[in-house]
Amino acid sequence: MISSLKLPLGVDPQLLVQDLDQVNRQDWIRHFNTRYFEGHWTGAVLRAAAGDSDTLYSNPHTTESFAPTKLLERCPNVAEFLKRFQCGLRSVRLLRLAAGSIIREHRDFDLGLADGLVRVHVPLRTNPDVVFFLDAHRVEMREGECWYLDLSLPHWVENRGASDRIHLVIDCEVNQWLADLLCAAESEQAASVAGPMEPCSAAALEQFRSAALSDPVLQERLRVTTDDESFARLAVELGQENGYFFDVSHVETALQKARQQWRQQATSY
Repeated sequence: MISSLKLPLGVDPQLLVQDLDQVNRQDWIRHFNTRYFEGHWTGAVLRAAAGDSDTLYSNPHTTESFAPTKLLERCPNVAEFLKRFQCGLRSVRLLRLAAGSIIREHRDFDLGLADGLVRVHVPLRTNPDVVFFLDAHRVEMREGECWYLDLSLPHWVENRGASDRIHLVIDCEVNQWLADLLCAAESEQAASVAGPMEPCSAAALEQFRSAALSDPVLQERLRVTTDDESFARLAVELGQENGYFFDVSHVETALQKARQQWRQQATSY
């Protein structure tokens, strides 16, 4: 499963950062998902349904047409960059996660290729201490890079640095141009990590489990997600890194068995 792809649409971040000077204090709106974050998470709206600059939430089911806001008119470099997207654009926002703030693990449903709508992130300001995990894998995005992220998968962010993290976030309607772009990026990424396949077995999972119980570093790497699906995929990958070959079904079966044993013990008291 491809959860993230760096797209060949990079830009000089300094050009886009110049437009941040046009964003006034009152343009920043507190993020609506208050259950998902601690600290300060705000956004400024560049495109929205009916061009409404006061609505940060991007409703995927709205029937209203998306249009530039007054703020985008003040951001010519961003507007020029958006012309490179040969697909329909819906919501476009600047999202700012203040230093010391965190976004808890969650999923953004209705955002995926199957839904015909995907989200692209372009970091404008970031720092090495921003930790972003998607589907239990850390994604390191540098300023000016352009990333497709499958945010229907579990993800979380911590800004452990001393400066704010600001991303340009673009919701794109999937068409042939975008599908071809994603396919080309996926092929390039797959070619760089391709390797020989080994036979898988449940016995290999048990061997990996025993190894993990005596390896604190491996245990820490396995704790980055609370989502079962992401955990299973992560375990398979870490197992392969350490020479143990099993598949997702083996992990799912083991998790189910462990839950059954826990329930039996809980009901016996």
